[in-house]
Amino acid sequence: MPHSAKPDHCRLMIEPAPLSGSRNMAIDETLLESAANQQRCTLRWYQWNQPTISLGYFQKNEAEDSAEIWKDLPRVRRLSGGGAILHHHELTYSFALPGSHPLAKTPPELYVAIHQPIIDVLAAHGLQVQFRGVSFRSKSEPFLCFGRGDERDLVYQGQKILGSAQRRRRGAIVQHGSLLLLTSEHASEFPGLLNLTDQADRYQRAFLKTLTEDFCQAISQALTIPLESQILTDEELSHSESLEKDKYSVDAWTSRK
Repeated sequence: MPHSAKPDHCRLMIEPAPLSGSRNMAIDETLLESAANQQRCTLRWYQWNQPTISLGYFQKNEAEDSAEIWKDLPRVRRLSGGGAILHHHELTYSFALPGSHPLAKTPPELYVAIHQPIIDVLAAHGLQVQFRGVSFRSKSEPFLCFGRGDERDLVYQGQKILGSAQRRRRGAIVQHGSLLLLTSEHASEFPGLLNLTDQADRYQRAFLKTLTEDFCQAISQALTIPLESQILTDEELSHSESLEKDKYSVDAWTSRK
């Protein structure tokens, strides 16, 4: 594909099983590299194989009141900014977009372009959420992302249930975000969407599969990019394994701030 060409399709990757934090972050960075170097567009959905804290790129690996609560949880540092996320009972997506796509040139609009179809799908399943509409910051930002507020967050009755973050590289952009569905015992102050709507019993594999498939279709239609199910190329697989081993699994990376 010529470097200036807009992608004519988007690769779809739905991970068949939950993965470790280091593996998930290594794949997301690999997809950003492929968007920058090969003009590949990829939509990926995944989960985490154990409760994991992901730190924002610029964030310190500490929190005054969290050391004891989370001392046994694995940590990984993301390539995107923002606050830490306690990944547990959720669906996570990443969307890697080459710089040739118009939305890569207007990063704030990409949040809306992905979040609006998610709103629509949740509404179709009887789960009414909306954009927060306003941002707020404090002098001392909360350690966890779900304690922070951005106008493009998705909320249910004021409670944040989805937040996203981005990273750019050579014009390409990756955006990834977490849809909090159930409350985690490791962060009980942040209720999941199904808890808030008294539908916790819906958190089952079949429902998550249906939600994911519906999200994919809605995002494809909203961006007018057809999806094609594919896996990592051999080159991407090798690169992601190197990133996982030499970067995301290394304490020097996680604790570097």
